[in-house]
Amino acid sequence: MEQGANHRVGVADSCHHPLGTLAVVEGLTERGKFLRLSVWWLPFNALWTALLTQGLQVQAEHWASPAKGSALSLLTGLGALSSLFSQFLSGPLSDRCRHPLGRRRPFVLMGVLLALPAFWLFAFAPSFSFVVLSLVLMQWWLNWSAAPMRAWLPDVVPPQKHGIASAHVGFWSLGGQIVGMLSVGLLLSPSFWGTSSRLQAEVLGLRWLMAGSAVGFLLATLFALPLPDRPAPSEVAHPFLADWRSVRQHPDFLWLLASRFVINLGFYTAVAFLRWFLADTLQVADPAHGTMVLGLLVTVASVPSLWLAGRWADRFSKRTLCLLSAVLCGIGAMGIAFASHFAQTFLPALLVGIGTGAFGVANWALAVSLMPPSEGGKFFALWQLAFTLPQVFGPSLAGVIGDAVNRFYGAGFGWRIILIGCVALMMLGTLLLLRVRERPLTNDASP
Repeated sequence: MEQGANHRVGVADSCHHPLGTLAVVEGLTERGKFLRLSVWWLPFNALWTALLTQGLQVQAEHWASPAKGSALSLLTGLGALSSLFSQFLSGPLSDRCRHPLGRRRPFVLMGVLLALPAFWLFAFAPSFSFVVLSLVLMQWWLNWSAAPMRAWLPDVVPPQKHGIASAHVGFWSLGGQIVGMLSVGLLLSPSFWGTSSRLQAEVLGLRWLMAGSAVGFLLATLFALPLPDRPAPSEVAHPFLADWRSVRQHPDFLWLLASRFVINLGFYTAVAFLRWFLADTLQVADPAHGTMVLGLLVTVASVPSLWLAGRWADRFSKRTLCLLSAVLCGIGAMGIAFASHFAQTFLPALLVGIGTGAFGVANWALAVSLMPPSEGGKFFALWQLAFTLPQVFGPSLAGVIGDAVNRFYGAGFGWRIILIGCVALMMLGTLLLLRVRERPLTNDASP
């Protein structure tokens, strides 16, 4: 029987859990369940948006100037690799976990608690080596929690609700991005602290950023813990390597994974070079402010399309929604790449926002629908490949190409070529979606 918006989790559910009513909150509505699955992604995205846009750059400037570019590459590369290996372990291990607390809950709680010392170390690092160590530890333990947290959604949400549940996750993730962009911009500003010393403001700002992030993670984790969670059945305890060999039995998921990898290769490379495109190609006087403006335009425009796509993904073809939204995003991205001055990027940025909001939800829901039941941890760990590896390889390769083009054709032209190439990659990834065979929609409401 279909679960309505006011479905309440019964006592029969909670009797399966050692935490009793803490494991399954009595009177929890369907929307309440979506909320508990989603709020955790606000501090997660707020922290990484703040660090990847300005926090890591500030640490590189403090400790490694004038070789700050190389220092930043080292930070992002090692951090991404730590994230990758962490999720490859925690995802499938949580699928097999038979702990009395359940299979997802112990990993989420463990990762957040062990990440907290790394927050402190990042804020008070006495040298660049400790900055690197703290970032690697943060990436490891927060992503140790992230893979099981992602897999919790298909565990407790029936297939025909994956679209709207993914919209909730996307909404709180976007909220985190906005919080991260605004908070790091304010906290690192000398005017916010009433000082003329930029160094003093940045040191104080990073410390308060990490303190606020720690509190946010603790509260969001406590809020998520009462979600339903059961220990894995004994029959899933097969050899660890056999878990990964079984992925070959799901070719549609692998085609979707390849598609998202190529799309993200273009997207994350474009994000990495947007600031230099504004500064060198469009001659924007304040590229930091310009980058923030475009980022906020994209993020705000994505909110309404996110909710619409969440509802449509439960009623119509998820693959079709992915294709249409990716094409819209590509049109907007091409408009930015060919802009001749900053004002011409505003409307294309809105198109990119509408496209990315809808694409993110529909693509997530499509991925969840193609994963086999009870193996979400393993498949979400594999899914993370499409996000981590493009951040490692895309910017490093594109930087060499951009520098070479700039030397021959003038500063700034190389970044325009890079953005055009990024759009081509995103469209290639979109074409790979045509190889994905979508599972038919079902009215079965059982999780």
